[in-house]
Amino acid sequence: MNAREQSQYDHIVIGGGAMGSATAWQLAKRGRSVLLLEQFTKDHVSGSSHGGTRIFRLGHEQKTYTTLGIAALDLWRELEAESNETLVELIGHVDHGPAEVVADIESNLKAQGLACERMSPEQANQRWPGITFDANVVYSPDGGRAHAQRTVDTLWRRTVELGGEIWDNTKVESVEIDGDFAIIETADQTLQTKSVVVSAGAWLPRLIGHHVSLRGHHVSLRPLHAVRAQPSHFAPRPGFDDIDMWPTFIHRGLSAQPEVENSWYGLWTPGEGVKVGSHLVHDELDLDNRSFEINRKFESALQEYVAQWYPGLDADKVTSTTCIYTNEPNEHFILDRKGPLTVCSPCSGHGFKYVPAIGNITADLAMGGTQSVKEWQF
Repeated sequence: MNAREQSQYDHIVIGGGAMGSATAWQLAKRGRSVLLLEQFTKDHVSGSSHGGTRIFRLGHEQKTYTTLGIAALDLWRELEAESNETLVELIGHVDHGPAEVVADIESNLKAQGLACERMSPEQANQRWPGITFDANVVYSPDGGRAHAQRTVDTLWRRTVELGGEIWDNTKVESVEIDGDFAIIETADQTLQTKSVVVSAGAWLPRLIGHHVSLRGHHVSLRPLHAVRAQPSHFAPRPGFDDIDMWPTFIHRGLSAQPEVENSWYGLWTPGEGVKVGSHLVHDELDLDNRSFEINRKFESALQEYVAQWYPGLDADKVTSTTCIYTNEPNEHFILDRKGPLTVCSPCSGHGFKYVPAIGNITADLAMGGTQSVKEWQF
């Protein structure tokens, strides 16, 4: 099929996970003709957007992400209103751990005029007795949980309702830039557009590489490294099976061992228990031979951690799962455009809370905008 015959779409978005779907939703809301391509189905478990819940929080060590979270919450409410779905529930969020990190989070919250409360570990434990808290604790009421798969389902539905088109089970084999056009090859046909958004998660480097030639200029992407993460769900002990007893939480490393660079996160997931995961414990990922087998060594280490820090959970009653982290060295995003190519890679395991804001930013870029945040540029 001649590529020049396929230019009926203003934008083609590659990747139907949360970020690509949010971009398609935003473009369709603006009256643009948009095609969303997904290599799997809407509810697949091979990427980063599946499952029950993700943490939503405004507290962050860096001002950029606190500001982004505020914008995201407004857009979450907009998406909820137009879809009649509950997608984000503010049940409160707690950060605890080394003093410097907790102080940075508190400072950014206060600088934005957001409510927060410093607590001693004893005060926090009295309020949430299922958790043993580290030396420094800050609580934000403007945190909670986002429903992951429900969000993807909602974005797909709204995109179609707004006039967008979605092709699932459609694997993109290559993306080539030819002057002002992007040429997209699938197994069955060739598509052409003046605006392609690549939001393919761990598959992004395969589609566009690390160096892209655009109008005689080379654009270099910052390196991305995809790994297989393994969170687990733990059953609450009797008397601890109430969501009011479980804020979302991040243990920002051990105060007694600040040189140990690890953090742990968790939240109540309806019907599954309390999810707990380690941010830095992961396996190497082979996209061609993806394993869903549970790493029992990692699971055992997490059980030991849970037994020490979460008296409200039964460390022996555990169910583990896997997902993909696509990591950038400084845990920043890549959200930028050059010519007909827009890259949407809000990665490193902390992007989901920003889903509708990422869609808004990426749609702006795809429609000709420029990226002003240096950390997100190519």
